[in-house]
Amino acid sequence: MRTNIFRSTILLLLIPFCGIAQTKLEKKSFLDGKLELLVPTYFKPMAADVLDAKYPDRNHQPNLVLTDNDAEVNIVISYVPQQPLQDDQMAAYKDFQISSLKRMHPDAKWLESGVKTVNGKNIGYFKFTSSGADQPVFNYYFFTNMNGKVLLLTFNCPEKLLPKWKDTVETIVSSLTVK
Repeated sequence: MRTNIFRSTILLLLIPFCGIAQTKLEKKSFLDGKLELLVPTYFKPMAADVLDAKYPDRNHQPNLVLTDNDAEVNIVISYVPQQPLQDDQMAAYKDFQISSLKRMHPDAKWLESGVKTVNGKNIGYFKFTSSGADQPVFNYYFFTNMNGKVLLLTFNCPEKLLPKWKDTVETIVSSLTVK
């Protein structure tokens, strides 16, 4: 009897941690092997019809959107070859992006921003929450230069899922490798 109570108590204590366990990641290459990134093993490219619905302006569609089965959690990859960016411009580009997004999302809650070195590259980043179609969305933009041009990546998920994804997204960002 005592053993069953003990086992039940341990099980109940572990259940909350199961929901926030880090997602299994695998290294993948993108953009003709010029970009490597750890991504969740089960993420797949977003279906064309969903991509068109979420990014209706074909002139500004990302190169690739990786998503979970429900298209709720996404990693967006955009290489912008017409926009020059050098390592010493990361802070200025970050500030420009934040200023533009503040106009588009005046209700956004800004969480953190900065420039850090990841695998030998300067990476600009910022995090914020914004209003989505039906719920608040957490956004983590991170960017660097690739061949002197902008490589912009975004992780986003419903804000309610952030506790599950918080550590995983940091691992994803820390894995960014540009060749």
